[in-house]
Amino acid sequence: MWHWLSANSRHGVHSPFVYQLVDEVIYGTQSIQEISLPESMQKLDPKVQAMLGRVLQAHAPSGDFTTLYVVDTPTAHADMLAQAKPDTLLIVLGIYDSTEQKNQWKRIQAHSAVSVTIDLFYVGLVYFREGQAKEDFKIRF
Repeated sequence: MWHWLSANSRHGVHSPFVYQLVDEVIYGTQSIQEISLPESMQKLDPKVQAMLGRVLQAHAPSGDFTTLYVVDTPTAHADMLAQAKPDTLLIVLGIYDSTEQKNQWKRIQAHSAVSVTIDLFYVGLVYFREGQAKEDFKIRF
């Protein structure tokens, strides 16, 4: 409940990159091509799976991201953060599932290489964008 009250819609976002992502992809309703999601993502709610499929599809044709990591355990993030480059997208599952995972999410947000985090309650999206001011967004989904 607290997440819903403290989160913004796309209208509370002041980053053009994040506004477009939220408006066209996260809140988007366009159908997606059949995308094979990693096994750990197939256990998510169908609505969340569809949104993540749109995120992956939106980045695929533009070639924005060549590396995708899915963090599905509380300790998996350290190696992935060390290997992350500007073309990396990190999807963190279950960021509020446990105290350990909440702490992991906070450590990821604080990492110096991370430029944008998007907290969607069920999952977190982490971007390593050069030239982007460091910002953390909490979005209603």
